[in-house]
Amino acid sequence: MNEELVEVPINEIGESLTNINECLRRLGKRLQDVEKYVSELPTPDKTYYKPEGYEDYLNLKQNYDEIYRRLRELENGV
Repeated sequence: MNEELVEVPINEIGESLTNINECLRRLGKRLQDVEKYVSELPTPDKTYYKPEGYEDYLNLKQNYDEIYRRLRELENGV
């Protein structure tokens, strides 16, 4: 193996490390922003919809239950 060593000035090494550090800082900030956004997304139990004929809002599960109840009624000819 012929490895050639190249002399790099110390200021270039320092500048490279500073640039790498800045990239890591920005990635960390971006990750914090993404984590904050994801934590604020509504979950199914916090997603509400008010079907026609209902006085109250239903969460996602309750709405699916209502949809399937109505489908069963249609299938059974009720």
